Amino acid sequence: MPLLFYSMHHNSPTPVSITPSLNSTKKSQTIFHLLEWKKCLNMRDLQQIHAQMIITGFIHHIPSLTKLISHSISGDSTGLTYASMIFNHTQQPNIVIWNTILRGFVNHKLPKRALLGYVDMLQESRTIPDRFTFPSLLKGCAQSLDFHEGKILHGHIIKFNLVSDLYIETTLITMYAACGDLNSARAVFEKMGQRNQVVWTSMIGGYARNHYPTEALLLFTEMEEEGEDPDEVTMVSLLSACAELKDLEYGKKLHLRIRESDMKVCVFLGTALVDMYTKCGELDSARKVFDELPDRNVVAWSAMISGYVQNNRSKEALRLFKEMVTESDQNPNEITILAVLSACAQVGDLDLGRWVHAYIGRAGLKNYISLQNSLIDMYSKCGRIDTACQIFYDMPERDVVSWNAMITGLALHGLGKEALNQFTLMQTAGIQPDDITFIGVLSACSHGGLVQEGCRHFQNMKVQYGIPPKLEHYGCMVDLLSRAGLLEEAKEYIREMPMKPNGAIWGALLSACRVYNNVELGEEAANHLLNLEPENDGVYVLLSNIYARKQKWEEVRMVRSLMHKRGIRKTPGCSSIVVDGVSHEFLVGGHSHPESEKVHLMLDHVTQKLKLAGYVAETSEVLLNIDEEEKEGSVSQHSEKLAICFGLLKTRAGTEIVIMKNLRVCTDCHSAIKLISKVFQREITVRDRSRFHHFKDGFCSCRDYW
Repeated sequence: MPLLFYSMHHNSPTPVSITPSLNSTKKSQTIFHLLEWKKCLNMRDLQQIHAQMIITGFIHHIPSLTKLISHSISGDSTGLTYASMIFNHTQQPNIVIWNTILRGFVNHKLPKRALLGYVDMLQESRTIPDRFTFPSLLKGCAQSLDFHEGKILHGHIIKFNLVSDLYIETTLITMYAACGDLNSARAVFEKMGQRNQVVWTSMIGGYARNHYPTEALLLFTEMEEEGEDPDEVTMVSLLSACAELKDLEYGKKLHLRIRESDMKVCVFLGTALVDMYTKCGELDSARKVFDELPDRNVVAWSAMISGYVQNNRSKEALRLFKEMVTESDQNPNEITILAVLSACAQVGDLDLGRWVHAYIGRAGLKNYISLQNSLIDMYSKCGRIDTACQIFYDMPERDVVSWNAMITGLALHGLGKEALNQFTLMQTAGIQPDDITFIGVLSACSHGGLVQEGCRHFQNMKVQYGIPPKLEHYGCMVDLLSRAGLLEEAKEYIREMPMKPNGAIWGALLSACRVYNNVELGEEAANHLLNLEPENDGVYVLLSNIYARKQKWEEVRMVRSLMHKRGIRKTPGCSSIVVDGVSHEFLVGGHSHPESEKVHLMLDHVTQKLKLAGYVAETSEVLLNIDEEEKEGSVSQHSEKLAICFGLLKTRAGTEIVIMKNLRVCTDCHSAIKLISKVFQREITVRDRSRFHHFKDGFCSCRDYW
């Protein structure tokens, strides 16, 4: 080893050079065989072999030197540093050694260093590049998305008369596609004298990755016409294109072809199939593929979990995630965690959300800004806006998504002024708002009844920030005006919209007509809605509510008859509560819960206590012309009341009760829960379809404006 360090670091004007003798031939063969025997070559082995090569003079034996550098590069960054040191002390390296070190830089994700090495090769050693030089350099340009350098390399390829090399042409296509220049990639593709399976796959993959799915599928048709068969890599790109187009029929044809051609469904191809089926809404087929995979890595698990979340089947997503962490050896990655946090937010599973939060800390992922943003969203939607705020304030760096999540979360909790204050701070911080920001801002104004502020921000969005309003922004403005009782102004807003209003906009107006008892405008809004969404049960229910409040029982009967004729059933109210990590669901009037009898006994007890406190049931929205006592019995069975009674039975006195409901909280339940919070001294949080209600001491955070 001293000789090794001497040869590397001594300032002698002449390098160490030992001419190999005939007697050392046997030793050189041993060294070469050692370099061939890859399994034994750790860094210490390589250092010892290197020392022997210097001692014997075989440091100048080009095949052995090339293998020594190649083995060193194949390790970690320490090996690359060592290889670079060997290379820097090599006298007149030939093109093979140059190619080896350049390839090493690229494989270690150091494309800039590879390009600088290439420049040194041309300028200092005057070595001429060959057909093995450019593929690595082009791969490096693809890594760094360095289109400019890639174009220069393309020029060099032409200069050195290597443009017709199939391997180089293929890597040129890959480089251009990675940099987003599909026209240049296609130009190379069209000029090629011959195309094999890899070439076709590279071009198809370029289209798929750059979100040109139709072009990818059309090119595949040409590929088949040319007589080339796809392989597993081709199929992955084609399935990705089908997923983006949501073309289930084409995707199924590809799946059939995979089976008929006996392709091995490896984890990558299996993941692509799962992704295609989930994005096309075919979850049962996706799960079948997933279950049949012989090996599943974290990407396969994440694809299935994300698919459930994207299709609003978050309970299945969470069940699968629990199976993943308990039964597989895979640790969730960032994609998995993002999907699980979204699922927790959808179903309001705060306990699992907290577990994921703790996992992020244990796994050292807390600096991922995307995960912090998702945590803000999760805690906001699970009722803990205070924790969401704390995460936001503790973030060392925030992007526009962070601010949007915070503003939207505050709006969801009815904290309109606080949301607008965050919007001001966002601008002070120099973060440019986007269209999502203004959805949050306008929603905050809507939930808080801040009409003037909402109108001002809507104007500023267009004039000050140059953001053209989308349908969602007009929907927020209609909702803002409608909630404030400005129904005619809301109708005028709809009339002047530059695009056709959707169901959400007419639904906002219809909901307000129910609140403000405007039958005529309610009928108009309902007619528009029924044309747009004839199967939306909420339209019929809202219209019936409007008629019921005016005691127009014949009209109520007609609406119910229309529902029956069209086969439309009212979505039953469903509320859930998590106790000791277990979610319990209650349906309106339901008796399916194992402890239903105890719950209904508690409901009777609660009702008696509320009546003593002055509670009178609000029955104007009951859709039946029955006597008052029966109406009271009907509203008393609403799902949120049952869930709260279960919470009173199963949680300690003084602890908060958190309820998630699939529909809007009715007027009677809202009044009753206010009284429950006072009589039983409990903080109660209810998340309904549109916002959070925080009940405490007989008051609600919405100030009865919802």
